[in-house]
Amino acid sequence: YLGRFTLITGDINSGKTTFTKRLLCAFLSEGIKGITLIDLAPQIEKEDIAGRDHLSGVGGGIEIPLSCPRAYIRRFTGVIAPPRLRGKSEEAAMLLAEQNARVIREIFSLALKDSTEVLFVNDCSMYLHAGDPADLIAWIRRTPSAIVNGYYGASLGSGLISTRERQGMDYLIKRCDRLITL
Repeated sequence: YLGRFTLITGDINSGKTTFTKRLLCAFLSEGIKGITLIDLAPQIEKEDIAGRDHLSGVGGGIEIPLSCPRAYIRRFTGVIAPPRLRGKSEEAAMLLAEQNARVIREIFSLALKDSTEVLFVNDCSMYLHAGDPADLIAWIRRTPSAIVNGYYGASLGSGLISTRERQGMDYLIKRCDRLITL
């Protein structure tokens, strides 16, 4: 994984976040320094998935287990809304996605202000709902090593956000050094 941009993709509940967390803990256990974690998992409320049992477990963040050393990690996150789940219309969902993109740009700006050796990004596809995938690649490529995961499935339906997300993920897939599909 060192010296590469590794992209982990899959549908909801496929294990993307769990796999990423295992890799992060392995890096920490090996004493690798200069790790930055950007966690873009949306904050899911009960109301967001009410009546949609197939979506339970969607949007999980990375919690670093107490058994993993934490001395070499900087963690960045923000308030990210689940636009497809919370927006009452496609227009409302797109407004939430645009607000998320602004928050995510700020997170990356702050996180990459100082150099980092290894970048972990959880749920990068949240930026792709309304953000430019070229920005995301530029941020990822500023670090020597990156392990990034993102949603690439059909469980969350169709629409403008899903189309933009799929196109953005296809863009990343073509530019990663290693693709892991779960």
